[in-house]
Amino acid sequence: MAGIVFIMIACLTWALDTLIRYPLLGQGFSTLQIVLFEHLTLVLVTSPLLWRYRHHFMQMNSTQSAALFFIGGVGSALGTLAFTQAFHYLNPTIVILLQKLQPLVAILLASWWLKERIHGYFIRWAGLILLGSLVMIWPDVRHLAQANWYYANSTPDIIKGYSYTLLAVLAWGVATVCGKYLASEKMPANAIMSGRFATGLMVLLPLALLYPASVQPMATLSLGKLVMMALLSGLLGMWLYYQGLKRIPAQLATLAEQTFPVFAAIINWLFLGMSLSSYQIAGALLLVLGNIGLRFKEMHLPVQPGTASLNQA
Repeated sequence: MAGIVFIMIACLTWALDTLIRYPLLGQGFSTLQIVLFEHLTLVLVTSPLLWRYRHHFMQMNSTQSAALFFIGGVGSALGTLAFTQAFHYLNPTIVILLQKLQPLVAILLASWWLKERIHGYFIRWAGLILLGSLVMIWPDVRHLAQANWYYANSTPDIIKGYSYTLLAVLAWGVATVCGKYLASEKMPANAIMSGRFATGLMVLLPLALLYPASVQPMATLSLGKLVMMALLSGLLGMWLYYQGLKRIPAQLATLAEQTFPVFAAIINWLFLGMSLSSYQIAGALLLVLGNIGLRFKEMHLPVQPGTASLNQA
């Protein structure tokens, strides 16, 4: 159960992150600048870990190196940028709906690559969790028929919106499985975390050089808030996430990540005065109880010798 709890608390830190990230975007700072400065801060803070685990990095084979680069360069950097960029072309409800495909990507890839078996009980509990996720946003989905689906006016731009969204879905789903793969290869969680930030920065720096107009001076107050956000959702959040990921299969981890909107709704209620709807409350209960029920079911399964099961950690 500890693994699920770790990831849920990580989701809480990611939800708190929005109290700083979106105001910074509202001040006119680009997504690229915010994500770049965030990774730069995290690399500076975790540089002692990069040095400590340098031998682990140098001894990685090509598959392990590719997995680490995918986690940071693609999942952490490009995935975040693509997801944010999609909102410029598509209705946010469409983007969030498509993001619900992320667990499917992670579950299927974990089954194929990590040999995590998909049991009948898992499908039932996963269905309940995903149902809860959809119930939370049902009022927005219901209003899609009367809403403008696209903010773009041309077909190529609409295709861009869907492409950005699906890139983020693939990037985050595969990154979850790559993280579990490295954990199963006995790579320390702190090595994965610090390597994630470093490889993410390796991708973001060239992008900043290609688009220098995206980076502008920041006032001390704004920079301080960004550093605080990086330490909260980046350092603490990802430390909690990888502590959880090493304890549970990727299949369970990707479903536990679906509790993020639960905490986001609670944060909006507590700090922004947004009331909780009956749909949000019902969906949140399904999400949390589904994750807890699935973990309890998995913990009480007998382990079959010589087979890969959801009890692998």
